[in-house]
Order: sequence, then C-alpha cells, then structure tokens
Amino acid sequence: MALEQIFISIVILLAGARILGELFRRMKQPALGGELLAGIILGPTIFGFVLPTEDLELISSIAIFFVMLFIGLEMDLREIKKAGKSAFIISIISLIIPFVLGYQISIWFGLEFIQSLFIGLLLSVTSVPVSAIILLELGILKTKIGTTVISVAVIDDIISLVILAIILQLHVTDGSLSNFTEIGFSISQIVLYLAGIVFLAFAIYKINRWFPHRLENFFAKAKTKEAIFGILIVVAITLSITADFAGLHFIIGTFFAGLIFSEKILGKKESNKTYGIMSGITFGFFAPLFFAIIGMKFSGQSLEHAIILLIILIVAGILSKTLGGFIGTRICKFPKKQGLAIATLLNGRGTVGLAITALAYSTGILDITLFSVCVAICFITTVITPLIAKPVLHKTVNLTDPK
Repeated sequence: MALEQIFISIVILLAGARILGELFRRMKQPALGGELLAGIILGPTIFGFVLPTEDLELISSIAIFFVMLFIGLEMDLREIKKAGKSAFIISIISLIIPFVLGYQISIWFGLEFIQSLFIGLLLSVTSVPVSAIILLELGILKTKIGTTVISVAVIDDIISLVILAIILQLHVTDGSLSNFTEIGFSISQIVLYLAGIVFLAFAIYKINRWFPHRLENFFAKAKTKEAIFGILIVVAITLSITADFAGLHFIIGTFFAGLIFSEKILGKKESNKTYGIMSGITFGFFAPLFFAIIGMKFSGQSLEHAIILLIILIVAGILSKTLGGFIGTRICKFPKKQGLAIATLLNGRGTVGLAITALAYSTGILDITLFSVCVAICFITTVITPLIAKPVLHKTVNLTDPK
C-alpha cells in the first residue's frame, strides 16, 4: 500500500472519528461510540471508503499500545485502597455472574471452549475510562457512588486482563485441558510475570520517599522537557517485550507499565505533565483512529446469522452485571437505591472491551462474525449505560454522600 494511500486512509478515518466523536459528546455520550460508528460508516459495511489492509492493522497495533498504556495510567490504585473491601467484593461478584452466564450461553449456541470463555470475559468487564466519562457527564464522579464505581472498575479491569492472559495461553495450547504439563507451564509463566510486576511496584512504593524528589530535580534541570515521556515509552516497551517473552501478549505488559508508572516514581508535578502529554497523544490521535479501525473491520452483514445470539448476550450481559453489582452492594450494606445505581453504572464495557476484542480477533480466537457481535455488545452497552442509570440516579442522588 503506497504511503499516500495510508495517509489518505488515516485522514478519512480520523476526520470521521473526530466529527462523530464530538457529536456523541454533545449528546452526553462517550466519544468512542461516535468514533466506532465512523469506522462502520466509512468501512465496507456501508460506504467502503476505507478497506482493511495490513498497514492499517499495523497502525492499529501501535494504537492499542497507547490505548492500553493510557488505561493503565488512568487507574489510581489509591482509589481501591480508599474503597477497601467493599469495592473488591462488588467487583468479584459482578465479574463472576456475567462470566459464568456468558460462558454458558455461548456453549449453548455451539461456540468453542476458548470463544465461550472470551464471551464470558467480555460480559464481565467494566471500562475505567468509559465509566469515568459517564460519571463526569452525570455529575457524580466525586460522590460516593462515583468513587465506588471507579474502584470496582479498576479491580475489574486488572482481574479481567489476568483472565485474558490465561485465555490467550489456553488458545496457544489449543484449549486442550488434557495437556496439564503445558498448561501448568503456561500458567506458571503468567504467575511469575505478575509476581515480577508486584515486586517492581512494591520496590517503587518502598523508595518513594526519596526517588520522586530526585527525579523531579533531574527533570527540572533537563533541557528536554519531554524526556519523562520518552522514559515512560521505554519502560512500557520493555515490560511489553518482557510479557511477550513470558508467553503473554504485549498489551498485558503495556497495561501494567501504565499501572505502576505513577507519581510514586515521578512525583505529582512530573506525573501530571506526563499524563497530559499521554492524554493528548492518545485521545487526539491513537484512540479515535483505533476505534475507527475496529469499526471499519466490523461486518454488519455477518450479524445476519448471529442476531439472536447478539440480543441474548446484550440482555444477559446487562442483567447479570447489574445483578452481580447489586448483590455485591447489598452484601456491603449499601442502601438499596444506591446499590442499584452503582450496579447499573458498571455496564460500560467500551474502551477495555473493544481493546480485548481487537486482540482476540487478531490472535484468531474470534472469527469475523463473533468479532462483530463483540463490537456491537461494547457499543450498545456503553450507549445504554447512562440511559438506564439516569432514572435510578434521580431517585438516589439524595442518598449520595461526598467522599
């Protein structure tokens, strides 16, 4: 593909994504809905102005690197500490119920074991960036409901990516549960890698009393003001390559790089500066392009034979996630109306759901039909979440206490 054609494709997709993304934001919806829709409209499903190519697939892989890195940066582990045991309980229950239900429905429809596991995982995720946008638009980000939802979403995403790593390993072993030695070795690789990440995070935490101060002084004197961003990319690539060597997909390492690369290392000033640069690059270029490319690969025609599966999974996903969240909040003794509000807000699968769907498609777990089903699930549940949450919140807002 000629360089000029690549640039033309990028311009068309990016322009469409920005225009429809802005339109969605004006409708108080996450921009990714418009960006995804732009790809669907501009791709083969409708007008066919842009077609999937190997070059765009490579660009998509680079884009997912920045998207997953930003998702990691977006997560604040201090929120989990503040929410404590309650967020963990709500997260586990709201993850298990949709996972089991999604898996069972998929098996009933005749999907393969690995595919069914992935569908269960997809119904379980709650995207942190999407949740934050929805909460911000509803004006409850800084309330008890808002901080609880974000804390649960952070835990959900961390656990979901660990489960994804296991699913990818099972896919490599062809999902054969009979080869216990190979599966055991694969799982041990995951455990060792995660142990290394935990050790690195622990070491950073222990030396945070003096490390940020010295780094801040170093970067204050540095002539290259964007040096810290370069170091972030180097760290992220290093952990991504390490994850690949450990038999995991590179985005697992990318995500954890963002998770541990915080003000514990940099100090607040440099951390905010890095976050600003990363946010501009990700949401200004890579994220809208990534979602537009996903939309471009979406096949509306393939859904003809899977529309019943799609409808059942959407309904089951929303009901099971809400049920799991509500049970969790009741166990943690939240008021009923407040618990229901939290539970409904856990349904935004958006960014994380689309990222893992793109990965599952690229690794061969999903065919084009299931890929389109998963994209539709992420899109519809993200758009529906604020709509189903608003009526509950109107009855609940007086019960909400500030943090």
